Amino acid sequence: MKMPKRVAAPHRLIAHICFLSSLLSATVPAQPPQAEPDAAISQTLQAMERAWLNAEKNHDVATFEKIVADDWIAITPDGKSQTKAERAAEIRNSHTVSATMGPMKVRVFGDTAVVTGTDDETTVENGKKSSDHYVWTDVFVKRNGKWLAVASQTAQIK
Repeated sequence: MKMPKRVAAPHRLIAHICFLSSLLSATVPAQPPQAEPDAAISQTLQAMERAWLNAEKNHDVATFEKIVADDWIAITPDGKSQTKAERAAEIRNSHTVSATMGPMKVRVFGDTAVVTGTDDETTVENGKKSSDHYVWTDVFVKRNGKWLAVASQTAQIK
């Protein structure tokens, strides 16, 4: 005569589930690694913006090229698109004699951040001095652990 199969008692099944749960919880970290706080990202990006403005004022193309991605694209105050290479050539030949950064605001969305701000620039070209006020938006993306500007738009306030 065949014996009927034994059915595990519910309390044994519950004990096994509890044991497996405790085993899994011991091997999985309780919290994911902490991301860089938004305040630290804001400070980093504001410092990069100041370095960028100083690079433009001082004709420092190398610093500009470290801040912007190779595929960076900008919309200039006159509404035209500009590539990294085109902007680098402009920086090399610019007539900016002073530049002052205004207030900035940084909004962080994971590995993307939007920085808005203002600056005042003074140029001298052919003996003529001109002072202009600009508002701008720069979009940064964190690539391979490094923040890079990928897009910009600037407007001149008259």
